[in-house]
Amino acid sequence: IVLFSGEWPYAKNILVLVVWYLPMTVERQTSVLLWLSWLSKYSLVDVFAVIGILVGVQLQLNIGGVVEAVIRAEPRFGILCIFLATVWGCFQIKLVKVMHERKVLSGQLSQDEEERVLFSQLWIPVLTVLTSIALFVSGTATEFLYITTTDYGSEGTCVKSYNIVQLGHALINNISMTGNSAAGQTWFLYLGYVVLILGLPVLTHLMQIIYIAGHVYSKRLTPVIEWTSALRCFACIEVLLIGIFPVQSKFEHLIGSIAGVHNKEFLGVSSGLGSGFYILIAYSVISCACQFSLEKTSDSSTQLSSKRSNVDEKESDPTYTLLSQGELQ
Repeated sequence: IVLFSGEWPYAKNILVLVVWYLPMTVERQTSVLLWLSWLSKYSLVDVFAVIGILVGVQLQLNIGGVVEAVIRAEPRFGILCIFLATVWGCFQIKLVKVMHERKVLSGQLSQDEEERVLFSQLWIPVLTVLTSIALFVSGTATEFLYITTTDYGSEGTCVKSYNIVQLGHALINNISMTGNSAAGQTWFLYLGYVVLILGLPVLTHLMQIIYIAGHVYSKRLTPVIEWTSALRCFACIEVLLIGIFPVQSKFEHLIGSIAGVHNKEFLGVSSGLGSGFYILIAYSVISCACQFSLEKTSDSSTQLSSKRSNVDEKESDPTYTLLSQGELQ
């Protein structure tokens, strides 16, 4: 969390300034901006860690059969500021990347040149898209996280299991919203969660299907794949995984810190990761490969580099230099 949400937000903005103002090759600039647009969303790790805490500390405990204890947490405006600042940072880097492409790359490729999918055989991206969709559906439907509580003075236990859909809904359940002094901020986090974790991945895969289906009939679907890449930069399944993992691994210590030294013995709480967590790890890897397999290359880029090399060879040839001078005279 310190690395992704403490240091990375500043480092990525410094890198954008370096790329924009310091002289370097077009290929290097394009590559750095592409990687920055992909990695910018990892600054949201702390936001998803907070969401994990908000859901995790929703505890209803029976202490000795006498006392009913309810524990919960509420978000504050600080986490919303971090969320908005990070989303704006992602948008800013994507905007810089688009400006760079229009300014530098648009003049290099003519509109009538052939573009093709990175893999010449279409079954490869089709297979990766279908695999990523299957992993996403199974990962969202199966258990993602579970929390076990044991009543003090008894052997009764309660197990709360969440998939990633239920994890989002737990932000606005009855326990969370009853008497909540920050209801609006809680709803804002919930809506952000739904869009980034559920909405954008679904929309990304839908556009990938449209692109593959349309590519059979038309070779000019560059805007579709560009928008797909932009949406993929904001889809945050892998960021959620990184944010939830440290919360779960330190959850018992967190609950003990909340209860205090003298009261933590009354809270028998443990947590674990379900199979959905590990399925979504595989999904994160495959979905990245899926988008990579759909990226388009242009035959003109090869032609452009060969033309440049031919020009450089001609200019270094003394005979060509003398002929050019004679033509000018």
